[in-house]
Amino acid sequence: MSTHVVIVGGGLSGLAAGVEFASRGIGVTLLEQKPALGGRAYSFTDGITGDTIDNGQHVLIAGYDRTMHFLETIGTLNLLRVQPVPLLLFHHPLRGFHEFRLPLLPSPFNLLVGVLRCQLFSFMDRLRLLRAGHYLMRGLDEVHLAGHTIEQWLSGVGQNDECIRSLWEPLAVSMLNEKIEKASALVFVKALRKAFLGGSKNAALAIPTVGLTQLYVDGAKEYIMSRGGQIKCNADVEEVLVERDLAIGVKLRNGQHVDAEAVVLAIPPYALLPILPPQVSKRLSDLATMEVAPIVSIHLWFNEKFMEHEFVGLIGKRIQWLFNKRKVNGERGRGAHVSAVISGAHDFVEMTKDELVNIALQDIRSLYPDCREEPRHAVVIREKRATYSSSPRVELLRPPNRTEFPNLCLAGDWTSTGYPATIEGAILSAEEATRIILEYMRQD
Repeated sequence: MSTHVVIVGGGLSGLAAGVEFASRGIGVTLLEQKPALGGRAYSFTDGITGDTIDNGQHVLIAGYDRTMHFLETIGTLNLLRVQPVPLLLFHHPLRGFHEFRLPLLPSPFNLLVGVLRCQLFSFMDRLRLLRAGHYLMRGLDEVHLAGHTIEQWLSGVGQNDECIRSLWEPLAVSMLNEKIEKASALVFVKALRKAFLGGSKNAALAIPTVGLTQLYVDGAKEYIMSRGGQIKCNADVEEVLVERDLAIGVKLRNGQHVDAEAVVLAIPPYALLPILPPQVSKRLSDLATMEVAPIVSIHLWFNEKFMEHEFVGLIGKRIQWLFNKRKVNGERGRGAHVSAVISGAHDFVEMTKDELVNIALQDIRSLYPDCREEPRHAVVIREKRATYSSSPRVELLRPPNRTEFPNLCLAGDWTSTGYPATIEGAILSAEEATRIILEYMRQD
């Protein structure tokens, strides 16, 4: 059996693949182009306040089995706080604050009772929601859904404007990071079925109590290195080296060769295509047209506290979710620290910092009128390539993990995982790439 695998990319997929190989006693060299690991899930310390800032708020659900397994393996599962019951808090511009809570009952009774009890909707709208829930419980018609957007699917299952803007749209945009008139119905329905029909607690939120680097990166790095693996940052891979229909390693920009018996490429499409062997890049050339979707996060600090909730979804606003970082992360700093999130932020990502801060303040004050003061500090983070854009067209472009070379695999949340661009999808892709390489090694 081979004892050395090169992994290109130090984001979550690359780290998860490294952990999988290391857990099986296989030597790993992980190469990351940037100075630090984590990819699109990292955190840093704010120089003014000393608080930890994530590059984007990542909230998991308890039903993300592979993510939970990964965190348990690297020893950081205890840094997640899972809701005792699935609960989302929304603010409606006319009806105020209302909870959408699922009782701990077997599926689908949890969804049925949760919808009927939710006072966010009129009785007739609750019946409309149950109609969509009935569709979720039926067999999945992938052929029909594959060509439809979420907006088209919702219209087809009898959802009116109020149901869409008050529940489906907030869920869809947060899950897929894309507008419902553009995003794939198939991927959305699969994600909903996993969350709401997979068990009574599957939809419960699992909220990180620490920064993303501490949750995902530090433990994975230690796990890999403690088992003899190597991790090299500032390592810019220029080319995958091949010989007789096998990958034999990679060449770095500085001319150095890193030999390997197998290679996993855990990098996004725009970085992947230039380094692929011609036999693979020709087949995957359409990945160059894979659109991306941005996320904007606006961190604000105030002298006075005003938000008693941990988090809230904003209905009919530009900000979709607002997180109370003092409560979520257990921060001990003075005053308030909130994080406002705009997913699918195509219309916002090029705005100035002042414009984005003003948008956040206007939306926050519509919920919390006691917040009259100006923030004493603000940080705006724009992830322009946060995820791939999950349109029906782009979904067809998502490739499998296998390539033309039996010992060369792809990994990343943009591969064909059946999930949206989530942490669960990233880890699933790493596990599949690992499985393929292990299969090759056993046959070698």
